[in-house]
Amino acid sequence: MSVRRTVTVSITPEQDALLRAFLASGRYRSISEVLRSALRLLERDEASTLAAIRSPAAHG
Repeated sequence: MSVRRTVTVSITPEQDALLRAFLASGRYRSISEVLRSALRLLERDEASTLAAIRSPAAHG
């Protein structure tokens, strides 16, 4: 297992409600799990965007 680091983040009340809804769904056991999942999705999305920009088809 990788080393984990504790950080503090500021979120809006709407984001807090969304996090708590994910917890209430039972799919996640902690806010940390929700955020790790969200970061994995963001990482995948960013990689996909970069791949599209770098593809030969994107340059005509």
